[in-house]
Amino acid sequence: MTFLPSSINEAADDCRMVYVSETPPQKPRPLFDGESDLITVQRIGEITGLSEATIRKEINDGRLPACRIGRRLYVPKTELAEYVMKGVGVGR
Repeated sequence: MTFLPSSINEAADDCRMVYVSETPPQKPRPLFDGESDLITVQRIGEITGLSEATIRKEINDGRLPACRIGRRLYVPKTELAEYVMKGVGVGR
């Protein structure tokens, strides 16, 4: 037997959004949530899969802002997130 609603309103009353978890999706987490405010070149390589040389080239070419503390280079988390969102890459 096929159920046919007698009106549009009745059909709308029977419809509801169903999520796999039965709860609405949460807001997306900010990029690099849980990382330090300053991220080392080595850690960026671990996160992105890029080589340290590639990351350093992006920094040296001025495409990825960084600061030096002692002998280490650090990229501010906010700058890295902005860089990723822009889709900047080597050779662009």
